[in-house]
Amino acid sequence: MDQPTPASSNKTTYTACLNCREKHVKCDGNLDGCNRCISLNLFCHYVPSRRGRKGQPSDQTLLYPYHISGIEDNDLSMEMCLPLTATDGTSPSYQVDHQSALSTADRYLIGIYYAHFHQAHPALPPRYVWAASSPPKYLVDLMECIGLHYLSSLPPSDRIRELRVAVDGAELSIEKTQAYLLLSVLLHGREIPDGARECIGHAIECSLQLGLHIPDFSNGIETQNPAIAESIRRTWWEILVIDTLLAAVQRGGTLQFRKEVPDMPLPRDEHSGDPTSSVTMKDMNRLGILTEHEHSPLAYRIEAALILRQCLIVHETHPSQESLDMLDATISAWFHRWPSKRKAIIQFNGEVNQMDFQAAMIMQLSTIYLHFPRSFLLTFLPNTCQVFCSGPPSFPSPTERPQIHTAKVVSAAVELSKLVSLSTSVINHSPFTGCSLVVSSIVQMAVLSSQAQQPFGKHHSFLAVNIGVLHSMGATWTIAATAMGRLRVIAYEIETACGGNEMLDNMPFLSILP
Repeated sequence: MDQPTPASSNKTTYTACLNCREKHVKCDGNLDGCNRCISLNLFCHYVPSRRGRKGQPSDQTLLYPYHISGIEDNDLSMEMCLPLTATDGTSPSYQVDHQSALSTADRYLIGIYYAHFHQAHPALPPRYVWAASSPPKYLVDLMECIGLHYLSSLPPSDRIRELRVAVDGAELSIEKTQAYLLLSVLLHGREIPDGARECIGHAIECSLQLGLHIPDFSNGIETQNPAIAESIRRTWWEILVIDTLLAAVQRGGTLQFRKEVPDMPLPRDEHSGDPTSSVTMKDMNRLGILTEHEHSPLAYRIEAALILRQCLIVHETHPSQESLDMLDATISAWFHRWPSKRKAIIQFNGEVNQMDFQAAMIMQLSTIYLHFPRSFLLTFLPNTCQVFCSGPPSFPSPTERPQIHTAKVVSAAVELSKLVSLSTSVINHSPFTGCSLVVSSIVQMAVLSSQAQQPFGKHHSFLAVNIGVLHSMGATWTIAATAMGRLRVIAYEIETACGGNEMLDNMPFLSILP
């Protein structure tokens, strides 16, 4: 007689999350977020185990010698990962193409994109969700192009122009909005400022047409597809972050989103276990006063960008001292409210948490932009007209306490150098990290110029760190390599003006001009 099939044979089981599967490490199976993912600040996701599945390896495994292991094709939950495409300019439709999803899941350059670029600009869904969502070809090609930047050879400019044409000609969709967002960062990193500004402007326009800034848009998708809803929230906020950074670091840059920032849900803490745990910026500000509630690293980064945005806007007017004092207090309060575990920035695996890193970086930039025009350093500002990202604002703003503003600017510049000193690995850094180091270097050189008759102290060491990191980042991003060369020229001019070789003796990296 046939033996009855055990009841447990048809039961859905979850043996390990996808991150632990990919690394082939033991997972504790906690559906609210395993300990490993929580400690590494990773998005923890489970799919039903399909152990015992028989079959031939997929064609893609054979086609791509750099097959990215750890994600099985059948583990991609098609029903939970449908793409969104706007058919009438406002409402999304869902569609899926299994063959397309499988054909992109294992691409080597996509893995490179997620391993590096996505860490700094996490707008797209997690890789296993994205791979199952039948993404359009132009987005796949763009992500592969970005992935190439982390290898030895950079894609030619013609390829970038082809991608831009493909995105321009695509129908309005969330994917098109995300493509413009990615293009803005890519073009900035390749030192194409006009193209970067155009693309972030198009991203803003597309997002407003689709309604990504309306809370009901992502909330309506939350129940059916929480990963896509989270990606929509991240896309909207990433657009505002990049718009702010471009305005801050590009010469002649300006904010393109000029409306009042909507009170959209912020990216949530993925390990909270509560899919409704998202808060808005108003909630975050209120909770920061009333409680010790902690938020996601992305939320703190967004808050930092909005503060930097205020610092940029205030320079367009003639602010009262009270307004400046309020902004200064806001910056100080942010650092005091920032959770202690976020301040570490370095994770248990030795890698830099890019969201924590960028949050601190943006806040230090905010300090410099607020106080530099009121400091003594304007008198000693070097000629930076040939440096692409050469802020901060250089126009003077008289004050009765210039020494206080000078001290805060110098401290912020030093802290930026200390941030990049946390790890010798720079591969995951955003191109905007290089721009922040340019700003820091300008402050350091202004200090060195003001102390021309004094022995060189700590500032030449921090300047050396900045230029060294820019040198390393230059292998990936053109903007870093170009800025490094031009900063070296300025450093030579300062050394010459000081009338001695002590700077050269202490900074051997200046011995070779670009």
